[in-house]
Amino acid sequence: MTRFEKDIIEIEEGNEIEVLKRRKAELDDLYKKGRCEKNSFKRQCIAQEYTRKLAEYEALDKMC
Repeated sequence: MTRFEKDIIEIEEGNEIEVLKRRKAELDDLYKKGRCEKNSFKRQCIAQEYTRKLAEYEALDKMC
């Protein structure tokens, strides 16, 4: 079971605020890491991860 699936179950149980706060903190952290990274390959990997997690965050937000 992926973390996204676990978060869906938590939201269904009524813990949407905690899940969204945790996800938003991760997005902020990735954004800061991407801005500070000088290696372009690592920055590109961080950007891909950021977009994937942002899509998951938006999907979870629509469930609420």
